[in-house]
Order: sequence, then C-alpha cells, then structure tokens
Amino acid sequence: MYLMYVDESGDPGKFMGSNSPHYILSGLIISIDDWSNSIERLIKFRESIQKSTGLSKRVELHSSEVIRPHKLDEYKSIHKSVRVQLLKSFVAEMHNFFPNSKIVNICLDKVTLTQYDEYQEVAWKRLIQRYDTFLRKTKSKGIIVADDTNEAALRKLIRKMRVYNPIESKFGGTHNPVINNIVEDIFHRSSTHSYFIQAVDVIAYCLYRKEYPKGSLKKFGFQYLFDTLDGLLLKVAASSDPQGIVRR
Repeated sequence: MYLMYVDESGDPGKFMGSNSPHYILSGLIISIDDWSNSIERLIKFRESIQKSTGLSKRVELHSSEVIRPHKLDEYKSIHKSVRVQLLKSFVAEMHNFFPNSKIVNICLDKVTLTQYDEYQEVAWKRLIQRYDTFLRKTKSKGIIVADDTNEAALRKLIRKMRVYNPIESKFGGTHNPVINNIVEDIFHRSSTHSYFIQAVDVIAYCLYRKEYPKGSLKKFGFQYLFDTLDGLLLKVAASSDPQGIVRR
C-alpha cells in the first residue's frame, strides 16, 4: 500500500502577464511501511530547528514564507540567511526522510501550452495516471492525500478516470487505461497539519526555482536544489525528460 502526498506551485489559470507562467504539481509516493520512520525523522528535524532558531515545530514550513514572510509572523524574527539555510537543510535531508520514496512532477509552462483554458485538470490527470501506473507495476494499491484545493473538481475527475480515460496511443488512435489501483477519492488536508504535504511544498518550490530562476535568489543557489533530489525522482514518468518531469 502506498500514499501519495501532493502539493502545487502556481495558479491554474491562463497566463495573463501578472499571474504565474507555470502550474506545477509534485507528488511524493511513500510506502505505508515507511510512514512511521519518515514522520519520526521529520519530527526530529523540526525539533532541531526549534532548538536552533526558536521556530515552533507547529509552524507550517512553507517555502515562499521562509524566503519572504507575509502571513506567518514567526518567520519575521529570524534572519533571512538563517531561513535560507533552514530550507536548504530541509532539502538536503529529503533522502534521509524518504529513502525508499519516489517523486512525480508535472510542470506545465503556460506560455508554450496555450491550447489549455485552465491547467489544474490537465496536470492532475497526468499525475493520477502516472501514480496508477506505478501502483500497477508494483502490484499495489494506493491513496492520494492533497493540500486543500478544488475538492469537487478533483473528485469528479478521478471518478471519471475510473470509467473513461482515453489516451493517445503511440501506435495511433486511443486506448482507455482506466484507473483501478487508487483507493477512494482524493483525501484533502490542510498543509498546516501535515509535515508530508509541507515536504511536497518544498519539492514543488525547488522545481519552480529550477525552471524559473529568480535573480535575487541565485546567490543562494536555489536554482540547483531540485537537482539534489535526482535519486528520488520517478524518471519513468516521462521518458523524454532526463528527470522524468511531465511537461505537456
């Protein structure tokens, strides 16, 4: 049995110039047998951060807030260089937190993929399909746990994919690989209460900074953080991409 925790980066609407030019979904696939060890490691890390910075382990680890606090006042009392190192240390520990896990990434560039009116359903369909394929190949069942998002739309999508899921075949025409390895609808949790969803937020943020590096953050090397996760990536998710990132 597997769990896949999911979080996003960017908004799902068409690019209009002032909103995000991307929509990213990252999914962390973890065996239920590894869950207890992973949560213990995450708790110990947060306890060490609490001792060194004073940041309570109850405060959400949210990447954009760590870099530039707006909503969480607890970060404002910590020097930026310390916050940056906190985030980099968290990424460096990913292999220890989740040694047997796999990460699936969907990265849609709205500027080049102008044929879509919205990107959430497109990205989620790609992610669900890859997860179901992973479960089929490992002869397992799984569930999905996502940050609070468009619950009704995603419930409708996954139920539809269990019955009707036409995909273009590389041999021509279409086939219908219905989803039959994912148990129940998608479960939704607030990221505030899940260290696992917070971890996926960091993964999605690292991919965002790799794909769209920001000048003011380059001095911290944020554009290279995603590459340190290479050993965890489910590269068979997209054979045309060296890191398995699904891009269309």
